[in-house]
Amino acid sequence: MSAHDALLAVTDDPSLMPGARNALTKALGLQPGQRFVLLAQAGYEDVAAALLRAAVELGVETRSFVLDEETCERELFVQRIVGELAEADGSALVASRNGLPRAFRRAVMEIQGQRRHAHMVGVTPSMMRQSIRADHEEMHRLGERLIAHVGSCREIVVRSGVNEELVLRPDPTLRWHNGSGLLRAPGFTNLPAGEVFATPASVEGTLVPDGGVWLPKGPALGRSSRITMRFEGGRLVGADGPESDDIMAAVGQEPDGARVGQMCFGTNVGVLTPIGAMLQDSKIPGFHLILGYTCPELTGATWNSGILVPMLVRRADVTVDGKPLLVRGRYARELLG
Repeated sequence: MSAHDALLAVTDDPSLMPGARNALTKALGLQPGQRFVLLAQAGYEDVAAALLRAAVELGVETRSFVLDEETCERELFVQRIVGELAEADGSALVASRNGLPRAFRRAVMEIQGQRRHAHMVGVTPSMMRQSIRADHEEMHRLGERLIAHVGSCREIVVRSGVNEELVLRPDPTLRWHNGSGLLRAPGFTNLPAGEVFATPASVEGTLVPDGGVWLPKGPALGRSSRITMRFEGGRLVGADGPESDDIMAAVGQEPDGARVGQMCFGTNVGVLTPIGAMLQDSKIPGFHLILGYTCPELTGATWNSGILVPMLVRRADVTVDGKPLLVRGRYARELLG
């Protein structure tokens, strides 16, 4: 049985279809008659089947592949995938964060052409029912207003506890990126979408990530216990709390793993409550940091790390050049328009 037929044989879940349609039509802007390549890791057939049904419903010409780690290391198979993606108008990769080789996942994102790609690594059915149904145009407008506020600022101050204060200074030579998921030109977006981010020039002070810290493996840390993170010279230099040793050990395993790669503002207004899932919680309107990964193709950063450790602050007070941007985790009223 072909991958196409196998996915269509998966039990239909109508609750996933609105998110699937939104991903293809609103995020990627696919039109009837265009070419779409669907790559799905084995074990993610439920989400992939919804995307395939939405593509068939839309009238998109679809090529489907179900993958595992061994298959993605076969040179001839990878060459075939590269050829399919190079000629596609759109594509999506549905997989776990660690289930497929990193080199394969990066190759899928970086292949040149006219393609608009949705990177759905770590997506679950619950995300399909919530964050992936969000309004990409609304997220884009909020992101543009945010960039207007922070794009040329000198200083961002984040207060996350009684005495914890983090001072970030943007690098004027680097870009702020509006990751609203709204793609109309060749490129890629992460889904669920909804964040504005840049790589900072300097980071000093302390932060309490009360919304969680996500290491490469395992559940979120710090959601039920207080962890205080200490930064100097743009790096995490220490942490205090019951799970701090695990965090310091993880970021020390990669070059620049302890360096702040991104400062981020969530813009997915369709997400209301954290659920402990990094992909969705990090898109909640509010503030978060990412250690290691700079997403250099979007930020213009000249360095990068192989590790990605997000840390979310749920109730931050944030000022930009002294003016309020977030108050107890909520955007200032004028910013919301």
